[in-house]
Amino acid sequence: MRHSFSLLNIIILTIIIAGSAFFMINAAYTDSAIFDETAHIVAGYTYLKHFDYRFNPEHPPLVKMIAAIPLLFQKLNFPTDKDYWNGLNEQWTAGSQFLYKSGNDADKIIFSSRIGPIFLALLLILFIYLWARKLVGRWWALFPAFLFAFSPLVLAHGHYVTTDIGASFGIFICIYAFINFLYNQSAKNLFLAGLAFGLAQAIKFSSVLLIPYLFLIGIIYSLTIIINKQLFANSEKIKI
Repeated sequence: MRHSFSLLNIIILTIIIAGSAFFMINAAYTDSAIFDETAHIVAGYTYLKHFDYRFNPEHPPLVKMIAAIPLLFQKLNFPTDKDYWNGLNEQWTAGSQFLYKSGNDADKIIFSSRIGPIFLALLLILFIYLWARKLVGRWWALFPAFLFAFSPLVLAHGHYVTTDIGASFGIFICIYAFINFLYNQSAKNLFLAGLAFGLAQAIKFSSVLLIPYLFLIGIIYSLTIIINKQLFANSEKIKI
């Protein structure tokens, strides 16, 4: 019976993730490129194909590079002898040239690039479930996973080649790793927390705001430990 309930829990979680994937993949296939994707797609492609970081330097590279991985397996044209290659902040011109004026299949490029962000969104649903399961149990954990998976914001932005869903993923993982280190302090967990922090920074520059946030969490945790110790000491005195 216990095995059956566990299997049912996994099936429900799979349905939640699959349902969210269906909506995002459908949107990725039917939506035209939004403004930012024009620059982000060509930037990610040039990072991996030409090892060049000149396009879109105002955002860290990780999400764009993940999005560009499927493009490496396609025969694409990208002239590097154009003015935009040597100009300053010509990412929009380069993106337009890459997608629509170089003989490439723009729809195929856009859809392929969106696979990476969708994968991050689905992975985040799983991580939300896993963390919630530790806090409230496996059945209640399905509820926050469901809310996130079918949030209009996630379905609307989770399939775009932008830093939004990637930032959510990185920040969530970072906070979880840091709290896990606080409760289970070891060199391994410290390393994992640092790795998660670096991951968040490699996705979005505004993730630097994690520094004061994590500092605040650390202070609250320390105060909680001190207060609990004081309460325990007082209770022992009362018993005596």
